Amino acid sequence: MINRISFNNLGFNFLEIESANGELDLLDQLPESGLAIVGTRYPQRRSFELLEKTIKELKDSKLVIVSGFARGIDSRAHELAIEYGLKTIAILGCGLNVDYPSENRMLRKKVLDSGGLMISPYEVNTPAYPGNFLERNQLIAYFSKAVWVVEAAAISGTLNTANHASSMNRDLYATSCYPGDRYFEGNQKLLSQQDTDRYPIAEPFFNAITFCKSWNHLQPPKEKKKPFNRRKISRIQKWVLEIKESGGECFIQSLFSLAMNEGMAAGEFYREYQKEITEGRLKEDRLGLVDLL
Repeated sequence: MINRISFNNLGFNFLEIESANGELDLLDQLPESGLAIVGTRYPQRRSFELLEKTIKELKDSKLVIVSGFARGIDSRAHELAIEYGLKTIAILGCGLNVDYPSENRMLRKKVLDSGGLMISPYEVNTPAYPGNFLERNQLIAYFSKAVWVVEAAAISGTLNTANHASSMNRDLYATSCYPGDRYFEGNQKLLSQQDTDRYPIAEPFFNAITFCKSWNHLQPPKEKKKPFNRRKISRIQKWVLEIKESGGECFIQSLFSLAMNEGMAAGEFYREYQKEITEGRLKEDRLGLVDLL
């Protein structure tokens, strides 16, 4: 079902929104729950692996994954959101009825069937003009609390989305990378802090916990420290310490004599002594020298 709503913002007059049942409640969660995931159309395998690992870690977070429905990172972000039970919203750079990109027909159906939305600020039949994608990048940032640049080349529309995110005071993240990595030159521009007149500054992204700056509830619960239970010293251990304190060394004969003087029966002593040895609380060397472990 398609709805047209008034939207007098960012130079647009309306939004056309397609949903499975006509419900637009998902928009009420934005931008607070919106995480925009953007990147190149031709990503490296490592970027796909990081993307899947991250969304899997976010599966219980109730975040809404926002992206541009383009090839590469965008499409994979939508797919993984659906796979791990997160709602997702696709912002199009063409009319809502235009089949672009054509290989995403099944993905479009999956987005809608999973309770997600398809959104376009353009009239029906509007082709996918290159300039439209730069315009629609504003909406990706607008509907999101944070934007994550997964992988961006030196010249990339993804950097355009990053600029919009910065101008709208959205949190901006970029995947950390090695200096000089040609596949991540766009990321380096956002992370380097060297050309801030042209590029906004992004926080380095490492894993899902990085998003705790934007959503505190993603912080893993602190493990409760278990109290340290000091093992109570036994009477035989106590006698070993007394003998060592008075004479410097404790031999089994001295320990036995002290136990007898304390009124302990010989059989009882040897039972307790062997138990201490077995449990690793005492040790005895071949000369009969006894000490605590």
